[in-house]
Amino acid sequence: MIKEAFYIKDYQLKVVFTDGTIKMIDLYNFISTSKHPLINKFLDKNLFREFYIDYGTICWGDNEFDINPKDIYNGKFDVSSTTNSI
Repeated sequence: MIKEAFYIKDYQLKVVFTDGTIKMIDLYNFISTSKHPLINKFLDKNLFREFYIDYGTICWGDNEFDINPKDIYNGKFDVSSTTNSI
């Protein structure tokens, strides 16, 4: 489950899980290659930065777009990853 997330730059986020795992993810390729207009609109960096955590999931808009926490945890969007105790 995602505990918190921080905007880093461009389409990169630092994601902290409740078990202490920290992931640096980049969602540019996912968003830019999506065929869905509700996802494509988040290429606007101002909209992208307006994410929130809802029940352990990173969401955008009025729950228009979210990323499965398991995909993040399993490295699908990794820039790099480390495990630390928090």
